[in-house]
Amino acid sequence: MERTIFRSTLLMLIVFCAVLAHSQTEESADKKAPLTKRLWGGYDSNAIEKNLIIKDAFVTEGEKLLEGVGVQILINNSAVKTMTTDKEGGFKTNLQFDYKYILAFSKTGYVTKKIEIDLTDIPVEFKNEGYDLGRFQLGMVRYVEGMDAEEYNTPVARYYFDIRTSMVTLDRAYLKKKRKEVEKQKARNEKVVANAADEQDELQEEYNVLIRDADIEFEAKDYQLAKSYYQDAIKLKPLAEYPRAQLEIINGLLDVKLVDDEKYDALISQANEAFDLKEYEESKSLYLASIKIKTTEPFPRERIEKIDELIANQKKPELKKPKDELSLKDVQISSDRASFCSDLARKYPQGLTEEKYMEGSKSVVRRIIVDGDIGVEYKHVTHNWGGSYFFKNGKPTTRFTWQKEAMQY
Repeated sequence: MERTIFRSTLLMLIVFCAVLAHSQTEESADKKAPLTKRLWGGYDSNAIEKNLIIKDAFVTEGEKLLEGVGVQILINNSAVKTMTTDKEGGFKTNLQFDYKYILAFSKTGYVTKKIEIDLTDIPVEFKNEGYDLGRFQLGMVRYVEGMDAEEYNTPVARYYFDIRTSMVTLDRAYLKKKRKEVEKQKARNEKVVANAADEQDELQEEYNVLIRDADIEFEAKDYQLAKSYYQDAIKLKPLAEYPRAQLEIINGLLDVKLVDDEKYDALISQANEAFDLKEYEESKSLYLASIKIKTTEPFPRERIEKIDELIANQKKPELKKPKDELSLKDVQISSDRASFCSDLARKYPQGLTEEKYMEGSKSVVRRIIVDGDIGVEYKHVTHNWGGSYFFKNGKPTTRFTWQKEAMQY
């Protein structure tokens, strides 16, 4: 009987030791885990103690809700969580017990402010339920160059667990003391802030003049000048949204204008080339196409009048050679296209083969001339906006080459 009792007691002791060892191992592993994982991840939410919920929290500037304020949650000066205020200036988070937190609020152009929330002294018997911080609002302060911001290096407010009320509450004694210190700091900054306000008024006036002039030039469609004014306005107010939005519009318009300038220059160049080669009908069509892009340019109109006069006085054009009389006798072929030309001679009949077709928005005239065991391919590609381009054996060439070799007249 005594042996049985002894064995049972020994077995229970062994099981207890094993459970204790396992528990200590888990606790040790948990302590080695990254702090952020121990606080917000890698745990069973049904098994942990409750948290402090922050859900009715807002950041403001005066009466304005402030969007885009960075909120960093720090423990021992190490950030464990980061978020940003939404369009309503709000943010939400939760904090686990047993830590002292610093919430740092920062935004470009503002003084960084800090709030302390101390959850280290909550008695065990109070940890079986969660707490809500309640209404939370923090006002941000604009930073002025040269101002004293030393008092903001320490928290402007402090929250702690008050055992009398069983709530996480604001430390009013700390707040009262801090406000006095901040008021003294404001007094020291009065002159700096006043001077900055005067400078701001002057800056605003200069900014308004630049925006006015920029808008006038924008309406007059002098986009380059308008662009320079908007850029100067941004130098005065780097965060201003209006001039940036206008610059995006102008850049889009200038891109279109640049494309139109390139098309116009290409058409004029091709029209001049056709004019010099006495291809008056082709030249006229190219000048007409250029007028559609730049309606006020006088040059293409003057050339069209000249072409109409030349066509009226022109003699009867020479007849083109029949396709079976076309020859490659004086045609030069680059060595790297020799194989290509031999293949053409095997695939196409002697003489001329002409094809006309559409390739997307482009019309293509393809002429293949075969003479003996050599073939040469020529292409005349016309874009829907009027531009004409010429190719010989797949490589760009000139209108003169097309006329002399592909047309042979």
